[in-house]
Amino acid sequence: MTIKDKIKEHCKDLKFSRITRSVTNDWDEISRGYIVDYSENFVVLQETDDFRALGFNIFPMPHIARIRYNNHDKYYDKIMTWENEKKKIEISTNVNLDSWKSIFKTFQQKKMNVIVECEDPDIGSFTIGTVKRVTDKNVFILYFNAAGFFDDKPTRIDYENISKIMFDDRYIDIFSKYTRERKKKRTTVNP
Repeated sequence: MTIKDKIKEHCKDLKFSRITRSVTNDWDEISRGYIVDYSENFVVLQETDDFRALGFNIFPMPHIARIRYNNHDKYYDKIMTWENEKKKIEISTNVNLDSWKSIFKTFQQKKMNVIVECEDPDIGSFTIGTVKRVTDKNVFILYFNAAGFFDDKPTRIDYENISKIMFDDRYIDIFSKYTRERKKKRTTVNP
């Protein structure tokens, strides 16, 4: 069975998925959860951890090396059902998955904060904030730091470096309520 066939099956049957993503030729990442949407180029996974449904991840389909569904995953899936967490899985996210540009345009229109990750160890960036500008080759995110302060200008991220987008996640949603702008320093003019 091909990766695309597994994606379709896991989405249709709402099977728990343990996905190995090849971020670079020598760097893999593991994602766990339920595939809730996909397109020709992207997959949306509702992440789970400690038997709880969490937020959503979008990653490029070509990064998917393997999708596992063994006896351990099947049992995890059963526990999710028994704990009434599986019914919290959202089947549709209403994100346009045609391209990176369309994905970010969706978030820009919805005024949603997102996390954009470049998990390649040579880049290693984590950018949380608001989508300010979308072009054919990159996105501009107005980043806020761990103290909740926004940068003065947006950070440019090239699509080719993105390995994952996170959205509608508890961390993002709560942190976004407490962001703030830096106070401008007053300058006084002495006569």
